Amino acid sequence: MKIRHSLRLYFLAVMLLVGSMTIIIMSGIAISYFFSGMGAAMEASMRTQAHQLKPVDNHPMTLGEMTVASRWQDLPLSIRHIFKENEVVPNKLLKHVEGIPLITPPKAGYFVLKVVEKNDITYVSLQLPEKTDNTHFRDEEFPHIFSIIFTALGALCLFSATLFGILRTVSTPIENLREWTKSLDKDQLKQPVPHFQFSELNSLASIVQSSLSSVQDSLDRETQFLGYASHELRTPIAVIRSNTELLRKMISRDVDKARQDEVLKRIERTVFTMTDLTETLLWLNRREDRPLQPKTIALGELITQIRYDLSYLLQGKQVNVLLESDDSRLDLPLGLCRIVITNLIRNAFQHTYHGEVEIKQIGKELQINNYNLTDNGSEQELGFGLGLELTERLIKRYGWHYENITLHSGMNVLIEFRHQ
Repeated sequence: MKIRHSLRLYFLAVMLLVGSMTIIIMSGIAISYFFSGMGAAMEASMRTQAHQLKPVDNHPMTLGEMTVASRWQDLPLSIRHIFKENEVVPNKLLKHVEGIPLITPPKAGYFVLKVVEKNDITYVSLQLPEKTDNTHFRDEEFPHIFSIIFTALGALCLFSATLFGILRTVSTPIENLREWTKSLDKDQLKQPVPHFQFSELNSLASIVQSSLSSVQDSLDRETQFLGYASHELRTPIAVIRSNTELLRKMISRDVDKARQDEVLKRIERTVFTMTDLTETLLWLNRREDRPLQPKTIALGELITQIRYDLSYLLQGKQVNVLLESDDSRLDLPLGLCRIVITNLIRNAFQHTYHGEVEIKQIGKELQINNYNLTDNGSEQELGFGLGLELTERLIKRYGWHYENITLHSGMNVLIEFRHQ
């Protein structure tokens, strides 16, 4: 079975390995120091006796199990049988232990030390042979090596328990962060970031929320752009289709060339209108601070052209349109003006069924009023909310003055085009 890669398992395995190796090494050092300490203590004791006692040839001195002699031949036979004189190194303790002292108490132990100081040579031996009463090494005593081993195992268990506790403390908020990230949606992105115990996780959660919010904003802008584009391009597309059909009929009927050129120019103007509309919508969608390039336009002519293009919305209705404009020429972004004026006039045409629409332009001010003489329960809402929403966003973005007053029988709109 393939083990799935997991940061938690990797961290656990590495820490257990490092902790175990550290404890084992330290335990080995403790065992080494234990035996070396015993040897050092015994050597110091034997060296002390060699300094205090002054034996002579053929007369070794005995102190318990320890023998101090001036010659090798004066040492006990058992010592001379186990050790060879030529193997004895000056001032170095030699030892021979029967049994495995790491596991059980040794059966017997033999030690010899050759103390050399200037021209004086003294031999010190210690023998701890196995006895029936077992007074030297008692089995009932708990071996020190076991104490070290059990201490090491206890330390390893404590380290493992602490490691699991730390891992649980760290992994729980990480799991919560993962679950929170998986549950993020459009509504959740607007909520405050939960607390995940650690500042690093809180920072990571904030970064995730900020990144996803940015992506969501981009998606919303793209969705808005598609909605605005489909809404705004309906009129020019309808104009192009109708004029294309009209031009086809003129060609088939061999109508006068001048009239065909007029229709073709109308199609070209509409194509340029679509280009301006697209650039304006892209500018709004990008949210750039760079203003649109203004052009000198005759506001009255633009309003007249838009009124003519939207006349199809009045087919089958009893609506009287009053249009009043002057010859004012202003430096304004053409695409932006076209979108705003088109939406306002379209809204007035769409929501007037039997009544009057008044369009009045004087200088940089444009006023559009529509009045319904009768109520129509089947009002069309096609494009109403989206068109006014886009209009208000564009006007607010460009800093024009705008008033919109809703009446029982219609709506009064006033807009003042200002230079940037």
